[in-house]
Amino acid sequence: MQLGIGIDTGGTYTDAVIYCFENQKVLASGKALTTKHNLVEGIVNALKQLPKDMLHGICLVSLSTTLATNTCVENKGNRGQLVLLGYDRQIVERIGPEYGLPHVGDIIMVPGGHGQQGQVVSEPDWDELEKAVLACKSRVDAFGVAEYWGIRNPNFERMAKKIIREATGLPVVCAHETTMEINSLKRAATVLLNARLIPLTDELIKAVKIALKDMGIKAPLMIVRGDGSLMSEGFAVEHPVETLLSGPASSVVGGMKLSGRDDCIVVDMGGTTSDIAVARHGRTTLVKDGVEIGEWRTGTCAIELKTIGLGGDSLISFDKAERITIGPQRAVPLSWLGHRWPYIIEELEKIYETGKRSSISLGEFFFIVKKPNGIENIYFTAEEERIIDALREGPRSIEDLANSVGTKPYFMQTRRLESLGLIGRAGFTPTDIMHITGEFSAWDVECARLGGEILARRLGFSLHDLTACVNRLMVKKLYSAIVQYLLEKNWKRAERNSIKDFEKIIDLSFDNPYDEIECFFIAPMPLVGIGAPVHLYLEPVARALGTQAIVPPDAGVANAVGAITGSIIGEEVVVVRPNYEVSGITGYSCHSSRDYFETQEYDVALAWARQEAIRNAKEKAIRMGAIDVDIDLESHDRRGDTREGSEGLLLETIITARGIGRMFSFK
Repeated sequence: MQLGIGIDTGGTYTDAVIYCFENQKVLASGKALTTKHNLVEGIVNALKQLPKDMLHGICLVSLSTTLATNTCVENKGNRGQLVLLGYDRQIVERIGPEYGLPHVGDIIMVPGGHGQQGQVVSEPDWDELEKAVLACKSRVDAFGVAEYWGIRNPNFERMAKKIIREATGLPVVCAHETTMEINSLKRAATVLLNARLIPLTDELIKAVKIALKDMGIKAPLMIVRGDGSLMSEGFAVEHPVETLLSGPASSVVGGMKLSGRDDCIVVDMGGTTSDIAVARHGRTTLVKDGVEIGEWRTGTCAIELKTIGLGGDSLISFDKAERITIGPQRAVPLSWLGHRWPYIIEELEKIYETGKRSSISLGEFFFIVKKPNGIENIYFTAEEERIIDALREGPRSIEDLANSVGTKPYFMQTRRLESLGLIGRAGFTPTDIMHITGEFSAWDVECARLGGEILARRLGFSLHDLTACVNRLMVKKLYSAIVQYLLEKNWKRAERNSIKDFEKIIDLSFDNPYDEIECFFIAPMPLVGIGAPVHLYLEPVARALGTQAIVPPDAGVANAVGAITGSIIGEEVVVVRPNYEVSGITGYSCHSSRDYFETQEYDVALAWARQEAIRNAKEKAIRMGAIDVDIDLESHDRRGDTREGSEGLLLETIITARGIGRMFSFK
């Protein structure tokens, strides 16, 4: 049998599966908590749960990683140096920060470049460039190069790359190698982010390979891209920005594979968040304008999705009006906390027996996630230091911790320590409800029940009524998110804004108090649910949308299945643009990611464009690790409006080639 391992590092859990390519079945799976401070630790813990006798027969390993996404959200990364050719300094200074670019004084800017048609306007001063990169070499890990009109002619970007690499010996990536985005600032942001991610990605891949080797797994390693396709480890190190939204993309691929549906709405409910995405014709729907995440506005192509703070580990609490709230804050389930520290059950019993009433939920605990040693440039207040000291011996309830710190529970300042990942919060969650109902029993059921009883009594509910109310709210939140996402996908912003009380209309379609009118939405595609808790909520959501709910076997590890079952796709877009003058069209300019070509004949331009697109797409797929590449070629014209009844002026012809291939390890 040909076996592969798929690994997905999610926001809460890391999943691993052994997948049989011949039978297209999951043979074994493992799950462990994601260790954000060291992703490899969580990966190894998940792999250790797989049968050892199967590990020696693995022919391929594929990993979807949250590294790039987390780096963007937290605005971290290594020391990347941006080099801009032909950019306007004032524009970069004024608008650049909106795209995630640094202060203009920290950017190497060299005059010279190409024009809009790809023609040479003026050659950059290469000596000036070499002098500038040598001056900053000691404080840089990688370089990113972007030329203002490099999208039309990449020759100067390539020349700059050659000069920088020879002068410094450091990694260099050009904008034309990472994106076909025409927005010059997005291209700059994309290539800078890519440069900052190179050392981190290289470090992660090396660590994963060492871990695999230690476990006796000798197989090539592939990485999942943000569109759900795969790339080799070598390609990933050079293009780490392409791993943005790698995890959600894996979920859609896994959902399609396990359900057998090429057209569907995939709902991935994890521990922290739920992702909603659409698949059509067996492919993920991609963002049109590039990924925007954290402070970065990039030109990277990735999956289009909606993410909401709703998952199995969403904190269940109440607001000032004593209404039940679910998320978006995440909490470690009380069932897990009691499993990890058995004395927690006694603490919960004390809280329940006391029956104290408070304006906040008292059935919550805090615990140390990691020690603050080695964290530089972080100032801790006296109260924060006391909180850390008080938790060194183990988790403490919110009231007990507040008493030891010398404050009241509702005044205690824990948010910053939580955001830094130094302490964690435990509380009543949907995962605890799953323990109470018997849907899930991996941890301490009694701790889950006590946590539910404490919250239920505080709100004047029975435990049964509390769980029923929470489950209905979970369904309503998921329903509302799906409807809103589908409407936003298809409506223009002006159309959405023209309808007042947009959210109220969605609420009415779920809970309608009126007799005179009915309001409902119908989804034309089935809902495919993946993630451990999704089966509890998807069926009523599907009924409300008049469609089918599909929760396939192995839905809990579908992301890892998506990681190992994706294809390799190398895409190339070539544009043919007519050159207009007063007399009419005087010739055609052709632009690919690698070359620039001019001709006076349209047929010659099209022939060059098709050949260039096919060649580049095939070569890219091979560099990603594919063999036996098949080419899918598409062509369409973009025309400007003229008088009614006319065909319209040709603005450009766009040739798109996709090289689709198998992994090189298959026979």
